[in-house]
Parts: sequence; structure tokens; C-alpha cells
Amino acid sequence: MPYIIYDLEFTVSRNTRYSSEIIDIGAVKVSEDTNGVLAVTDTFHTYVRPSNKPVLSTDTVQFTGITQKDIDAAPLFPAALTRFIEWMGAEPYYMCSWGPDDRSKLISHCRTHQLDVAWITNHNDLQQQWSRVMRKDGKFRQLGLAQALELCGIEFDGTQHRALDDAINTAKVFMHQFDQFTLEHNCAADDEGVTSKVVYSSAAQDEEKESPFGNLANLFKTKE
Repeated sequence: MPYIIYDLEFTVSRNTRYSSEIIDIGAVKVSEDTNGVLAVTDTFHTYVRPSNKPVLSTDTVQFTGITQKDIDAAPLFPAALTRFIEWMGAEPYYMCSWGPDDRSKLISHCRTHQLDVAWITNHNDLQQQWSRVMRKDGKFRQLGLAQALELCGIEFDGTQHRALDDAINTAKVFMHQFDQFTLEHNCAADDEGVTSKVVYSSAAQDEEKESPFGNLANLFKTKE
């Protein structure tokens, strides 16, 4: 059963009328060989062209390093998602991300585009799990990816806030600390909250409520 370690990058907007949109999907597939040794066996990457605001803000370009040229040639979310799901394959898999925001954003985007969420299965938040393992004196300490790599004695490879690079580095932590994780079986389609929101909430409302990067633009605001 392969492990899909993935990362997403989002747009950044000062205008709260617009929710953040996925613009970058990166993932690695980790599998065990016949001796039980974990290794990266494949990678996936695609940019995603935003549908609400196709022109990237200066803040987004500065934060992610993703350019307008990268986005102009990219597929919209439904087509990008189709490619991602096809790459993951028909075999059952675990999905793992660093933090809860990626799963939330995938679900909200699927609702917006009226797409099924049953493919979001066996999802695990590696940041939450490992932060609990590393707690000291009974206190929960949420670790960033850079901190986790440092504790593992691993250097960050690539550029931060680029989806594939972040996914590759997350996979390094995952393989290094594999015995520390207890992976769960679940399915987003079975989540009562997801089902009820699909039925009773409008797409626009859901996107606005669940924007995990809604306050990110505050990082770029100048003090008055």
C-alpha cells in the first residue's frame, strides 16, 4: 500500500472577498521494497490556474515564487485533479500532508467544482502526529517542516513554499521517523461534516469559511 506524501500552495490575497485558491500540487509516492525498506518511487507536479482570480497578486508571487507564466499554461483545478488522481493509481493508498490545511482546501475545492471527495482516503496529518510524539513535559509543540527536518538531521532540499519541494522534504521526515507514525484509515466521503456542507452550503460560502490561508495576507500588510 503506497504512501502519497503531498503538498499544496495557495494564492495570497489582501482582499477578504476572495478565498485562496490552489495553484501548485506536488507529491511523491513512497513504497516499501521486498525487504520492507521505504523509498520514493515516483513524483508528481502540476501548477493549477486559478478560476476566480487568474492573475496572481504580487503577494502570491513573492510568497511562493510562482510566476504568472507558470500559471498561464496550467490546467484549471478539475483537470489538474484528474491528473493527480490518475497518477496516484487504483491501488489503495495513504495520503499524508504536513498540517491540516491541504486536506481542508482539497475538500472545499471539490465542493466548489462539484467533484467527488471519496478519493481523499486514509488521510493523515503528519505534523500533528509527530508534534505529539515530540511533546516535552506534556506540552504540545507544533513543529514546522523546517524544524522537523532539523531534528532529523536533514537539510532542506529545494525551495520552500514550492509544492513538490515541500512534498519531497516531508517524505524525508516521513521515512526517517516512520516508526513514530500511527496511520489512520478514513474517507472524506464518510465525514458527516463534509456531506452536510455539500447539501446545505453554497460553494462560495464554504470557500470563504474554510480558507486556511485567510489570514496569510496579514504577513504582507505594512504597519500604519
